[in-house]
Amino acid sequence: MHRNHRNILIIGSVILYLLAACVQRAQPALVTNPSSVETALASTARALAQQTETAQGFTATPSIVPTKTPTPTPKISLNGTSLVLRDDQSTLFTDHKLGFQLTIPPGWFPIRINEDEYYKAFTLDAVSENAAIVDFLTKLQNQDANYFRLIALDVRPEQASKEMISGMAVVLQFETDKTLENWANTRSVNANLKGYQLLSSRFKETTSGTRILVREESWNSLTKGKTYQQHIFFSLPLGILTVSFETDLASKDTILPDFEQVIDSFTLMNP
Repeated sequence: MHRNHRNILIIGSVILYLLAACVQRAQPALVTNPSSVETALASTARALAQQTETAQGFTATPSIVPTKTPTPTPKISLNGTSLVLRDDQSTLFTDHKLGFQLTIPPGWFPIRINEDEYYKAFTLDAVSENAAIVDFLTKLQNQDANYFRLIALDVRPEQASKEMISGMAVVLQFETDKTLENWANTRSVNANLKGYQLLSSRFKETTSGTRILVREESWNSLTKGKTYQQHIFFSLPLGILTVSFETDLASKDTILPDFEQVIDSFTLMNP
């Protein structure tokens, strides 16, 4: 099973590729709160909770959507993660299973697959009024949360109205025998796309001294302009973690600082 996922998740760009595809196919008409979708998703959530409550290595408590008041004791999801909204409207994401934390900046909507914030997203105006995001979230439900640990979408009005939605994805690659050097030489799943360019591939250290691999690439989108992706690789005991970012190339310099904040906030809980 892990081998199949390794073939699919080369440099962790599947979710971001799905996001771009949804934007390219989405109709411009606004979508009101899809009550039929919400009902189906809520039903699935209850079924999943019943099936998986005893299958995880954590004492599971229902996850919560971050509120304006920080939660003193964050509740851990069935997959071992938690979200806490801070006073500055940034969100602290903690992966208790993999042993790291990072912070999502204000204006970005963090989503864990099949958690409360995922289902409640369909009731938010920024989501329900954007057909591309609704399409993306509906497809996202079928992904495996053991691999896709967190998704974050840029829902600021000036960004969400663009043809391409900017997104981040935190993905675990179960490859304990593969080093960062191996990944530096791995061919991108995007290499066959029209106009593909590997812009850079380099090693560096974060502000906290963690060694990472950074890869940047671009290609021609099916719509206007070019797509830009940056992937950051972290070596963890359970495998390689990739934190990936995608936007249109023209918006890169404006939005990339948000992604750099996420990477600089990355902290190992047991270094």
